Amino acid sequence: MRQHGLARWVLALTVVLVGLAVAAGAALWSTETQVQRTQQHRDDLAQVARIEAQLLTGYVDEETGLRGYLLTADPDFLAPYERAAEITPLLTTDLRSAWEQAGGPVDLVEELEAAHDTWVDHARAQIALVGQAGTEAASTVEQTQQGKVYFDAIRDAERTAADWVTAAGDRAADRLATLQGRMTWLLGGTLSTLLVVLVAGSLVLWRAVVRPLGRLAAATRAVAAGDLAAVLPVTGAPEMRSLAGDVTAMRDRLAADLHGTQRALDALAQTGPAVSALRAALEPVGGQVVGTTVAGRLDPAEGVLAGDWFDTVALTPNRLGVVVGDVAGHGPASAVFALRLKHSLLTALRAGLDPGEALGAVCSDLADAPAGQFATAFVAVLDVADGVVRHANAGHPAGQLVDAGGGWTELAPTGPLLSSVFTGRRWRTTTTGLDAGDVLLVHTDGVTEARDPAGVEFGTEGIRRAVQEIGTDDPQRVVDAVAATSMRFGGNRSRRDDHTVVCVLRSGVVPEARAAVEDLPGSLAR
Repeated sequence: MRQHGLARWVLALTVVLVGLAVAAGAALWSTETQVQRTQQHRDDLAQVARIEAQLLTGYVDEETGLRGYLLTADPDFLAPYERAAEITPLLTTDLRSAWEQAGGPVDLVEELEAAHDTWVDHARAQIALVGQAGTEAASTVEQTQQGKVYFDAIRDAERTAADWVTAAGDRAADRLATLQGRMTWLLGGTLSTLLVVLVAGSLVLWRAVVRPLGRLAAATRAVAAGDLAAVLPVTGAPEMRSLAGDVTAMRDRLAADLHGTQRALDALAQTGPAVSALRAALEPVGGQVVGTTVAGRLDPAEGVLAGDWFDTVALTPNRLGVVVGDVAGHGPASAVFALRLKHSLLTALRAGLDPGEALGAVCSDLADAPAGQFATAFVAVLDVADGVVRHANAGHPAGQLVDAGGGWTELAPTGPLLSSVFTGRRWRTTTTGLDAGDVLLVHTDGVTEARDPAGVEFGTEGIRRAVQEIGTDDPQRVVDAVAATSMRFGGNRSRRDDHTVVCVLRSGVVPEARAAVEDLPGSLAR
């Protein structure tokens, strides 16, 4: 299952948080706007109620003044009536404006105004009648009853308007309470969500980064203290896994190179001119072709002269020769025999012989070698254009072909080891497919025969575990991991045999045909 990196999760979480913040902010802004509008509506209704109360007071003053005048014909009673008559038109105008601002039905104000106008016409007629015929004529039952009807109409119109204001105020109050409750819920929900996200993010960060980093730091300190067998945990986020893999590769490299110190000390006894020349001659040429990546390492058991050896040679722009050998024993004598075999096999491959023919030709030249002097060898030719590897194996540990999908194929021996005893024998050449991303892994028996304190061999399974842990994308890391893992498996005891590991990765690049062969020494390329 594909794992997403921590950076991607952080980005996704950030997007979610920003989205939540924007959504919550928009909801809060919308709710606050509605609260302000509702509050303003309530204020408008309160203004309407105040004006309406003042207007009703004016109406009552008019009616009271008129009634006193009709009963007494005393002009002083008309003073309240006249003052109210001056104020009510202004109040009516204010009421109409405030009413429109509050969104009230206009017809209610018009009905109130019309009822008042009718009553005012009746009042003026009554005042005139008093001046003409006296109070008895204006205070008849009929006139009094008619005036009451008109004023009751004013009261009914005012009550209807007041009822609408009261109902509208109740609705506004309910709306305001709802909006305030929504705002409280939004604030609480937003804070709760942020708290949950913060706690969840902290937990994920702790599990994916902090805890794995702490474990990796503890294991790294153990390595720094000298425990090269300490297990470096590969857990947590992909970035942490990658970091752990890099630290593991570094540890493996350090562990594999520790033997170099002892090797240098041993080399003090082998630093004569002849030995130095022999050591230089055994160094691999390191040829390669486009479409391949080669890595190898050799860790001698004694000093710097080993019985193991390896090399690669570019045979054509598309074909790469790989040779790995292991001479019985180690030290100067084994190194001389190894040098002889190395140059003989490389010369045979350059001459165009296939791997099996090259082994046969070299073995036929060993008639002068003592019967007790022998070697194993793995010879392969990788053709990146045809996508195949042809190999012959002279009693050497089986090569391993690791495909891009993680499958393993053994390239087993195809004939006996190299010795004067087997002069005239033949070695079979086997062809195996080699696709882009496949890896050829060859080693000597010193790697697999490393034993732990209980006497258990490292074996091919140990190699597979090391490769599966480090992956096959980088041949150098593969070589270092196998070498270091084998050394750790054997503990701190003195090494009994040389260790050699060679890894060749075939990429998807296929070179174009060229006349020249790269990476060959000048004397051999001519």
